[in-house]
Amino acid sequence: MSQFTNKLLNQARDFLYKFTKGSTLINLLIAYTLIALPFFVYHEWHLPWHYITLLSLAALICGSILLFGTLYAIREYWANPYHPLIEIVAALTFIFALWLSEVFYFRAGKVFFFILSFVIILIRVLRMDFYVKISLATILLVGNGLLSFRALQTVEILSSYVLFKNKFKFEEVNLNSWTKSETENSYWNEELKMGFTIPEDFYFFKPEDLNLEQKTGAGQIAGLIASSDTDANRYPFIRMFYFPSYVSFEINQAASEVSSYLNMQISKQEIEDLQEISSAENLLPNLGSKFWTFYDSLRPRYAKSGFILIENANHDKILLHITENLEKGQAHEPGIESILKSVRFSENEAPEPNPEDPK
Repeated sequence: MSQFTNKLLNQARDFLYKFTKGSTLINLLIAYTLIALPFFVYHEWHLPWHYITLLSLAALICGSILLFGTLYAIREYWANPYHPLIEIVAALTFIFALWLSEVFYFRAGKVFFFILSFVIILIRVLRMDFYVKISLATILLVGNGLLSFRALQTVEILSSYVLFKNKFKFEEVNLNSWTKSETENSYWNEELKMGFTIPEDFYFFKPEDLNLEQKTGAGQIAGLIASSDTDANRYPFIRMFYFPSYVSFEINQAASEVSSYLNMQISKQEIEDLQEISSAENLLPNLGSKFWTFYDSLRPRYAKSGFILIENANHDKILLHITENLEKGQAHEPGIESILKSVRFSENEAPEPNPEDPK
């Protein structure tokens, strides 16, 4: 058995040597493929198989090109240290990768970057050859990894958006024409025949202000009400999706779509421990509702997500997808409750007074 195994391994080595012709670069690319491809497939496992195949191959090709360029630059710099062009390209690539990965959005990320930059500049000025070479190789490899992963993330977001978007086909309308009252945070959309009032610590984003990830869901995004003016994904928030009257969209379909969206987040390891809860909604007239609790892995806490399906005077459906912190003994957070009570289907209807308003 041992002789057979050794013979098999020797044949594999011979084949690999003939295939790569002894090239270290090709061997590294093969090793990268064997390591990266299973990761890409696992990362996209929540999508249909044809999406997984296309995304994984695209990410592998993109990553291989970046790795080839990175290894080539490292080899050239190793032979010709202190080459200014290679250093400039490496620095710009690293900074771009950090920016694209939103590292600079956080104070700790900025501190990390300035400390690292100071150390690298110091050893560059002191001309410590070995450490200079190691530093350049490190920032190139880290930049390569961040760019590859960010590219995969971007394509994945686009795929998820298209996947939900294609489930219900209808002609989209302009839902950016929201009007705001001059005296209150009261909004009205003539196309939707719907309006609402938001508390002072909430903000409204039109569809044109949202990115693809925030727009992902069944139906046409009509807007997003958030508790932050810089981070539309911070709890609590409400996303609104529009379905025209000629499209069949009932409560069971709404439950299926929102459940699919939450299960996709589980597959991406963003949330876990998803549990359905019974929650009859009585703050506004509706066709039905359903909610789930979950543990948010990205923001360590228990939260709640679900939907309320409402209908306007034209019999168009509007899906209110709500995500909020889990409050014991309360159906909703105070801000969300205030917004839901203020929903109206007539422009002349007086907005619900805001209980937080001192007037």
